[in-house]
Amino acid sequence: MKKLVIKQVLPNREIIHFAEAGKIIGSRFNQIFVEEQGVARTIVLPRRWWEWGPGSCRLLRRALRLDKCNVFPVGQNLVIIRGGMVYHHEFGYAGLRPVLRLRNCRNVLHQSITATPDGSIYFGEYGANRERRAVPVHRSVDGGMSWATVYEFMPGEIKHVHGCYYDRHEDSVWVCTGDFAGENRILRANRDFSRVEQIGDGSQKFRTCNFFFTPNRVYWLMDSQLETSHVVAFDRATRQITIGEALPGPVWYVKELADGYYLAGTAQEIGPGVRDKFAHLLVSRDLAHWEDLHLFSHDGWPMRFFKFGVMGFADGVQDSSNFPMFFEAIEGLDGCAAWCKIADHDES
Repeated sequence: MKKLVIKQVLPNREIIHFAEAGKIIGSRFNQIFVEEQGVARTIVLPRRWWEWGPGSCRLLRRALRLDKCNVFPVGQNLVIIRGGMVYHHEFGYAGLRPVLRLRNCRNVLHQSITATPDGSIYFGEYGANRERRAVPVHRSVDGGMSWATVYEFMPGEIKHVHGCYYDRHEDSVWVCTGDFAGENRILRANRDFSRVEQIGDGSQKFRTCNFFFTPNRVYWLMDSQLETSHVVAFDRATRQITIGEALPGPVWYVKELADGYYLAGTAQEIGPGVRDKFAHLLVSRDLAHWEDLHLFSHDGWPMRFFKFGVMGFADGVQDSSNFPMFFEAIEGLDGCAAWCKIADHDES
């Protein structure tokens, strides 16, 4: 049996976006903190006039979602999304370049931006979209300096895009969407989306926020508060799915570690698919069988206003001895980020 050890809480960090040898990118409210090879820089993002007061209070930032942004590194440069704008930040350049205004959202789901080996960057818009407007998938071929719509879901097709992910085994981009009957679509596309394959029937079995890619199968963990979530395995040869073991709740964020461990966090939210009162940190070595690594409790503030209990991970190459996590609405850890490790039960 293994356990989670929180080694060090990182000061003044709400989210960790990226972590790899010698480089870590975090954020708090409208500030981005980049530490690389011992050199630190802070990027201050624009904020609207009404954010000044609420921005100083964690609970209000949480209620108003002012803590949310996305940071995707492109070499030493950054693609940043906050407040409905996409910015390009060039290393050594003092300012931010606004390069795209989003149609349907303020930011996208954490860890949902991907890049292909040729440097193309992809993301899809993630918003409430009550009117079910068209939802674009954006692509940049110049490192985030300019963007074009590479694919668009028509009005009424989906609520929003959960993420775009690169599959190195088939040199393809996978897109997953949600949330309700008929809206849970999984697409597999080539790099320019001139060939698009739709997988599944739109049911909750195809509702996920992420993928694990292996040579013969694609695995996903369902993200459904409406019914029991399961591990799902897609066979590349037969194009069929196998429903695996049940999960204790909907999974939002996952992480593949470099030394063979896989992590997933279930959200403590509202619905029949949430089977107990905990947010579970799950661990696996084979993607089919998952066990609890740690159980977290929600901190008790009303979920509909102050967020569900969620744990997240960071992009970048990490292993089980040292990886960052961040926490929202988790008792004792809300608004915190920390370095963690997987340990045997007799280790400290």
